[in-house]
Amino acid sequence: MRDYSLERVQQAYYFLGKPLENIKVIHIAGTNGKGSVANMLYSIFTESESSVGIFTSPHLLDIRERFRTNTSQITQQEFLDCVNKIEASAIQLSYFERCTLIAFLFFEMRWVEYAIVEVWCWGLLDSTNIVNPFITAITSIGIDHVELLWNSLEEISMQKAGIIKPWVPIVYNHENAIIAEKAQEQGAPIIFTDKKYDTNLAGEYQKANAAIAYEIASYGWVSEDQINRWLQRVEHLWRLQYLENNILVDGAHNEMWLKALKKYIDWVTDSFTEIIYCIALKKWKTVDLIHDIFWNNNNYIFVDTQHNMCESALILQQSFHPDTQILSAESIKKQALKNPETLYVVFGSLYMIGDFYTKP
Repeated sequence: MRDYSLERVQQAYYFLGKPLENIKVIHIAGTNGKGSVANMLYSIFTESESSVGIFTSPHLLDIRERFRTNTSQITQQEFLDCVNKIEASAIQLSYFERCTLIAFLFFEMRWVEYAIVEVWCWGLLDSTNIVNPFITAITSIGIDHVELLWNSLEEISMQKAGIIKPWVPIVYNHENAIIAEKAQEQGAPIIFTDKKYDTNLAGEYQKANAAIAYEIASYGWVSEDQINRWLQRVEHLWRLQYLENNILVDGAHNEMWLKALKKYIDWVTDSFTEIIYCIALKKWKTVDLIHDIFWNNNNYIFVDTQHNMCESALILQQSFHPDTQILSAESIKKQALKNPETLYVVFGSLYMIGDFYTKP
């Protein structure tokens, strides 16, 4: 049985000398959008010439992608140095607890002024919740990770609201009584925004995410001109990203995110003669939700990925329709090259999407 207590990671954090003690931490939770907000802030603070670090998850190809500053991602030697310091504590830690502490040590090594810390999937019990932030944010909340969290919005909201700290401002952009009540209990100033700001990231929902980033950056004393300019230069892998003119990858895997993807596809559908959905799923997920949302389209390919977190494409095929194609990422990319007027939409599992960045 998993132990989600923060006691272990807190103990290790103190053993390491509380590496974030003198760093301004921006702590971001939510179901969808937290990674986008984190990368928007990373772009803004880099432009403002502030020293900034960012810790996000997951990674596509290399674990070191999770740990970056505005100079570079963590080097192999820095990564090993952090791991050795953590192992010296002799405390039994989970994979993500180790990742969290690597990030914190790395930020201390690089002497960053700001640290952007993205919650994994929890909130109250997330290993990142040992930080003492100067501002927090909660993006949109929906049903996801039910194997780890809960299956109601109220319970999930309570978990996400667990990052709210006494007297620390909380930024959010959706009506949520639980967040408001928690903030009141903690004496945390509420910065609520229902505005939308333009950004180079595709998808109408990114404008709402940009508003959260705008409020946080403003609180960090970044100028309005810098914020607006660098919201147009955000780099964020696998968020409605075109690898080719007709290969679109997106990390959509839960209901809210899938519906946002469908809305975007409906918007661009007139630009293509056909749309084919290329899907892989984590082992505990089924294709039912995807079929419900994309019900009017029978053009599916199950991606043959060897990642051990993904369900077998053959099992998905048998549970869906025996005539559904099974192709590797490499084969899909070759097929897309021959059919430039067909849009290939790759989604369902972040673990599988990495295949499309590595295959020729």
